[in-house]
Amino acid sequence: MKIIEIVFIIIIYNLTLSGQSTPPQNQISIGEIIKIKSEILNEEREIFVYQPQGFWGMDEQIKNLPVIYVLDGESQFLQTVSTVDYLSAAPYGNDVIPRSIVVGIPNTNRDRDLTPIKGILGNDSTTLKITGGGPNFLNFICEEIIPYIDSSFNTSAHRTIIGHSLGGLLAFEALLRKRDYFDNYICIDPAFGFANEKYMIEVMDSLKHADLKSENLYFTAANNRPSFLSEEELFNDESDFMSICDIPNKKFITSLDSNQYQININYKYYPDENHFSVPYRSTYDALKKIYHYYSFPEILDYYHPKYKNKTDLIERLERHYKVISSKMGYEAIPMEGYINSFAFGIAPSGREDLAIALFEYNIKLNPSNPIVYNNLAYFYKSKGKYSKAIELFKQSHKLLEDFIILTMINELEVEISGK
Repeated sequence: MKIIEIVFIIIIYNLTLSGQSTPPQNQISIGEIIKIKSEILNEEREIFVYQPQGFWGMDEQIKNLPVIYVLDGESQFLQTVSTVDYLSAAPYGNDVIPRSIVVGIPNTNRDRDLTPIKGILGNDSTTLKITGGGPNFLNFICEEIIPYIDSSFNTSAHRTIIGHSLGGLLAFEALLRKRDYFDNYICIDPAFGFANEKYMIEVMDSLKHADLKSENLYFTAANNRPSFLSEEELFNDESDFMSICDIPNKKFITSLDSNQYQININYKYYPDENHFSVPYRSTYDALKKIYHYYSFPEILDYYHPKYKNKTDLIERLERHYKVISSKMGYEAIPMEGYINSFAFGIAPSGREDLAIALFEYNIKLNPSNPIVYNNLAYFYKSKGKYSKAIELFKQSHKLLEDFIILTMINELEVEISGK
């Protein structure tokens, strides 16, 4: 495949008061636009790729990153990136989900690529010739995009696919046909009324006969019912919009309540969101639910006086991340920045012992990163423990020669000799 990489830019400030464009120095890159010459689709396609960034020189080289594939990339990529980034941001102490790569897949022919079977869209009979390219599009994702991402980034085999509306149908198609490639499936207000509910019926029948205990499905539905239409009147309504989403999705939710499927299913109905506003909340809620086991909120317990004598924080963290590793299929460790944030944060609560333990835990997990040695060294320096600080600064300097660190060592040695 021929690859051309272009920086994907988002402008922090759109316009100045005079209406001119913001200068280039006020731009921030959030990812790349990558062009792929697809042999399967016989066309050149773009994908958007966000790779999580580190903080303060930490978490720059995270390995085994999960990958989230987002359909309708032109509309869903940015909100997905913001959600993923914030829920896994170390400076804010967030470990709700793992740091993840996000791949957005924009459309060139949405009606063709996101429909799993032939059908008519919007009462337009000409769409019957166009639709049904979903299986081929999934082949493009699984056989061309995924191998490229895996060969170019520090990925794991833990993957999620997110689809909204017609994209929700393709996410179901991935669940039925491409289970070797994905672990989690987020289907947001899917257009289950497509093809007179024929595909929905196929999905429901397949789920009855498949063993999907290791798969995770999160299904959401929005409220598109007009204000003049009561809940009781919904199923008797024959309007196109009600029949494409609301009615069939309620039927599917009813089938979920019967517990007839062998799959880990969670679903949520949003009465105060419509088809167009529901993706953001769905993405947030789905990722939190799918990774319900990931966060370690117990770390906050050690800030409380009741825990003033407990010293088992590191042991509990180690056990917690062993559980995460078993669920995700690779060795997972806490982010450097996450541990560092809590180490500095817990010391003022009278737990300098735990702060030091956390700093030392970071060094144990990341022995080749000079930054984690510097963090503990600066902590010792702030407490007047210059000898210990010098020892750590020297270990850091061995890993990476740094004039600032060398100057710090010399100044502390002079300080000690002058006492």
